[in-house]
Amino acid sequence: MKKNVKNVAYIQDFNLLTPEQIKKYMPCVKNLTEEDPIKVYEFIVCCNKCYKITNFCLHLNSGTLNDLNVLIGNNRKLDKCIFIATRSNANSVRETIVKNIYFSLSEISILISDYEDIKPYNVMTIVSDTRTPYFDQIYATGPKPSYRISELSVEKMNDFVDNGNAISILVALRNFPVNEFERLNSILLDPACKFRNFAAFIELDQVDLPFVDKLKNKLAYISTIASNVSFLGVSNAYPDINFITLYDNCAIQYVNFYNEWEKYIKNFNVFNRFTIKIDKTKAVKRRNNQFLSTSRHALDSVDEIY
Repeated sequence: MKKNVKNVAYIQDFNLLTPEQIKKYMPCVKNLTEEDPIKVYEFIVCCNKCYKITNFCLHLNSGTLNDLNVLIGNNRKLDKCIFIATRSNANSVRETIVKNIYFSLSEISILISDYEDIKPYNVMTIVSDTRTPYFDQIYATGPKPSYRISELSVEKMNDFVDNGNAISILVALRNFPVNEFERLNSILLDPACKFRNFAAFIELDQVDLPFVDKLKNKLAYISTIASNVSFLGVSNAYPDINFITLYDNCAIQYVNFYNEWEKYIKNFNVFNRFTIKIDKTKAVKRRNNQFLSTSRHALDSVDEIY
């Protein structure tokens, strides 16, 4: 391995940590910002061949990871590598993953378990137009009615209010490459829109808080929901890292403690379907621990965040 290059590489989606943050909190680490699974795979192969890197933190969405999984599984030279996924939480991805990819986040099914068995027209699900395992699962399993953001309108919101209790909306949107929250705001803030109750946003990024500020004068209560993480550094040590959803914090910890990954796998701090089958008693106990339960960061007063 070339001098000063650590035996770990960090790969992330776009619009997450900045190059300055990566350099500041993960020094001497090979890194890539990319969502194309082919390019991600080529980077992994290069790091493994040229720098002998065997530890890879995949801070990638479920869609990219799902495609990357096939490429990794077909390359026997990567069998001795360890991959930890710190951003993916779609159940379907975990059901097909290869043996050396492990997860540090709770599943979506656990994340939205509080919304099971809710009668129609009590909670509406609003989901991104992006088709990934993550968004598709929320769209299919979330409370009904369920709409893609492009399908939503003031008329449908009012129908939701007029035909049920309309207690809350459950929202999962993207702000990149298109800011879908702007469309949601245009509907909810329309004077003709009757909905005024609760809103729960799944994995709300810190950068999106200004749009929440615009909603607080109309909606009764706003909260965010995110998967809990298995490894977390003291948030105060990272003042410029998203403190609403802790995924970035978690990824930084795994990169900096890459020498401990085998121990984390053994102790079920990270897991996959194969480790669960090896020791069902320990794994089930681990899966029921706090880091795998739903995490709620309530915005009781949005003013407190600014």
